[in-house]
Amino acid sequence: MTIQTVFIPSTDEHEGVYFARYRVKWVCPACGGQRGEIFPIRSYDGSRSQVCDGWRNPCGHIDRYSQVRQEAATNGLNLKAETGGSSC
Repeated sequence: MTIQTVFIPSTDEHEGVYFARYRVKWVCPACGGQRGEIFPIRSYDGSRSQVCDGWRNPCGHIDRYSQVRQEAATNGLNLKAETGGSSC
């Protein structure tokens, strides 16, 4: 099984600066298909935006960052999240 590290907002209200790297299994949590290729995308929380990782699953299911953070908290691959500032 493939594991990827993604750089996404660490909270829903990231203020343009609160991001973390998370390791997740690279499968769609809805159907088990492979997640899409990672590309840079802007995350906007209503106040500020910042570039982070995004992807489109070939199956069409949408991965919400909040769900990815929850997955990362329970998958055993992220004993200590790597938090950081604004660069990807």
